[in-house]
Amino acid sequence: MTDLLFEISTEEIPAGYIDPAINQMKTLFTEQAKKHRLKMHSIYSTGTPRRLTLFAKGLPQKQESVTEEILGPSAAVAFDKTGNPTKAGLGFAKSQGIDIKDLQIKKTPKGEYCFAVRKIEGQETLKILPDILITVIRHISFPKSMKWKGNGLFFARPVRALLALFGDQVVPVEINGINAGKFIFGHPFLSGKKIEISQADWELYKGLLKQEKVVVDITERREVLRAKITQLMTPYGSAIDDEELLDEVTNLVEYPNAIECSFDEEFLDIPADVIETSMKEHQRYFPIRKKDGKLYNKFIAVLNRNESNADTAIQGNERVLKARLSDARFFWKEDRKTPLIRRVEDLKNLAFLEKLGNYYDRANRIIKLSKYISTQLMLPHEEIELVKRAAELSKADLLTQMVGEFPSLQGIMGREYAEWDGEEKPIAIAIAEHYMPRYATDNIPASRIGAIVGLADKFDTISSCFALDLIPTGSQDPYSLRRHTYGIIRIMEEHGFTLDLKETLYTSLDLLPMFEQKTDSRYHPVILDKLAPKIKEFFKDRLYHTNIERGCRYDLVNAVLNAGIGFDDIHNFSQRLKVISHISQEKWWPDLVTVVERTFNIGKKAQYGGAVDKSLFTEAEEYELWTVYQKNRDKIQTLTDEKKYEEASHLYYDTFAKPVHTFFDRVFVNVEDEKVRNNRLLVMKEINDLYSKKIADLSQIVMPNDKSPGSQTPG
Repeated sequence: MTDLLFEISTEEIPAGYIDPAINQMKTLFTEQAKKHRLKMHSIYSTGTPRRLTLFAKGLPQKQESVTEEILGPSAAVAFDKTGNPTKAGLGFAKSQGIDIKDLQIKKTPKGEYCFAVRKIEGQETLKILPDILITVIRHISFPKSMKWKGNGLFFARPVRALLALFGDQVVPVEINGINAGKFIFGHPFLSGKKIEISQADWELYKGLLKQEKVVVDITERREVLRAKITQLMTPYGSAIDDEELLDEVTNLVEYPNAIECSFDEEFLDIPADVIETSMKEHQRYFPIRKKDGKLYNKFIAVLNRNESNADTAIQGNERVLKARLSDARFFWKEDRKTPLIRRVEDLKNLAFLEKLGNYYDRANRIIKLSKYISTQLMLPHEEIELVKRAAELSKADLLTQMVGEFPSLQGIMGREYAEWDGEEKPIAIAIAEHYMPRYATDNIPASRIGAIVGLADKFDTISSCFALDLIPTGSQDPYSLRRHTYGIIRIMEEHGFTLDLKETLYTSLDLLPMFEQKTDSRYHPVILDKLAPKIKEFFKDRLYHTNIERGCRYDLVNAVLNAGIGFDDIHNFSQRLKVISHISQEKWWPDLVTVVERTFNIGKKAQYGGAVDKSLFTEAEEYELWTVYQKNRDKIQTLTDEKKYEEASHLYYDTFAKPVHTFFDRVFVNVEDEKVRNNRLLVMKEINDLYSKKIADLSQIVMPNDKSPGSQTPG
């Protein structure tokens, strides 16, 4: 077994490109190795801003030899009745490069057929690797690639050299005039050396680079930085609180180091979020916080070199941040001269989406939708007024210089300026919160006012994009509609809002300018027949995938999604799913599923519009089952209406498990008499509806011994 070491040396690659690229390298090589019948013990990939590296351990010297069987014509076609070869047989043998007598006849499900059996000898791995490595290079994709040095190669940055060693032999890889060798390059500033490496040895490779001031392993580099930054923060009682930033700076350097810097205390009168954003987004600095969360006038900068010029580096970083904070202070001072409420009218000059007006129009839609949601949730008048005011001011900070410079501060600066203007605190908080959650792991709005304005904002965005057919496809979601939908789901769940999804969509869509021309009906037919159903299906898909990602079983999610009550009340849907997930672990669960499933399978054949007629009963089991149903129906419905779903499920099981099975054992449903048959089907439907309409459609459940795979998508 022999190891492979492969390095693509480049000009500096953007930090965000590196992790995806090395993961692709690993995947691409693994796929190609499998395709070429090359097994290996392990594979590892890593990188720095100037190199992408792959190490494959334990490759064979030769690929596996295989025996290939090619199906030919049937024996009856290849040979005549006397056993002599026909033209078809001779032609097939010739096409496979073998003698007719070497054809093998084998039995198949379709009869006896001719096979050409050939042994394909494995090639030497060293001869196969060039094509594999070229495929890897050409198929690594980046958010943006450069076309350079010829017509065929696109890469994040120009490739300067290739290292490709299989054991102690150079793999003869050539791409766009660059030939692989056995040389690597040290740190561009601290070394600059060209180093020869004798063999594909991972520890040797790492060690030689480390001597030349390059820590090639990402994990090692990250932990070196973590230790250095922590060492500088510890005297202040502070610690790293941004792992994403640590990951980013790890891929900005090859020789990890960190220095402590400071800025003038007078800048601390700027909102802390502004200072932190200036540090992190523009300069990739780490703020130092006090134990109470407030900022020190200190920060940590990451270096790509040693301490030899630390003083110069400190002065340079402090000078850069001072310029940033000076701009921020100017924006903070100037923006406060104009109250947010006076900026609202100017939102008319800020375009939203084509055909959907400007941000002034959008703010008015958010006001109306916020009021609608507040009314549906039966908020007191005083709180509704706060909601309306927060909605009115929610987008005004988009016109401030601060948000123009730091777009990620939208909402946050709205809160700061609203407090400065003397707006009530709940209004200021809601302006910041209505954008939440900003990303998958972010918190939702803590305040009810912020949650309601956030819902209105998200519903308007989703409605607007669907009305313009700007719908996510595959991995493309330019308007973050999946995130907005996830945000709505979480807000409904965690705040316990009981809101009708369909009616809210009707209201949101009805506010869009293209539906201002009213028809005879309350809502435009396009809303009723096309847009609302399409958005509801989008929500259904999001509910399904969100709960699958949380670890729920797909059949349980489908069962609750497809209950007669549906998922218009998202909070209620989540309550039912939680209960169903819990009781699916109970001993009586399989019997409950069986009762609901059996009554569903036969009850769905009933003709609609009729009612159960006791005079058509002819069997004692019919009377008994119907009596049990009538006696317990109201109790089960009351528990369901009170959202006591576990108690309702248990009572349903206790009530019907025995009499339903007795009915099926002793009563023949599909009798010739149509009235009697349909009456019995209606009994089954009534019993099934009692559970399937209000709790879950357990016909979707796949039991462990069920051979049917069931539907694994929301159905």
